[in-house]
Amino acid sequence: MKYTREVLEEAVAKATSVAGVLRQFGLREDGGNHANISRRIKLYGIDTSHFRGMAHQKGIPPRNRLHWSEVLTVSPAGSNRREAARLRRALIESGRSHRCENCGTGPEWRKSPLALHVDHIDGNPNDSRPENLRFLCPNCHSQTPTWGRRIRHNRPIRALDAAPAESSIEAEAGTR
Repeated sequence: MKYTREVLEEAVAKATSVAGVLRQFGLREDGGNHANISRRIKLYGIDTSHFRGMAHQKGIPPRNRLHWSEVLTVSPAGSNRREAARLRRALIESGRSHRCENCGTGPEWRKSPLALHVDHIDGNPNDSRPENLRFLCPNCHSQTPTWGRRIRHNRPIRALDAAPAESSIEAEAGTR
């Protein structure tokens, strides 16, 4: 195809990036095509001030974004965990206050951002219903029985200065 000034001006006017121009011509968005079209746009002096650069998706809603009510559900056993960021967004969109539900700390600590954890109250990562989720600051979360999936492993919390428990192998050896 011959990329004349007129053809390129029309394509550039409809696109928000060089990749968009390439898509209009049915070309792959790889280095050679990108460099060739960019060079010709520059050569012809075509206005690209409306190109968004790295913000080419700004203002366009994501195609695969689920409504919060579709995210905050019970997943089948064996399915992957829901991403914390997705759960966080869904909880906020559902009207939940973005504060620690135990101590009230907000998403900022000592003038720095604080990532609040999304805690599954019953310890089941597949149960993401709103009544089973809460925001907790890292301090409060570390004090819960479900922190670090403790509940699934039935591991007791051991103080750092406490002696480790005798292992089952050593216990069996002593009984023989």
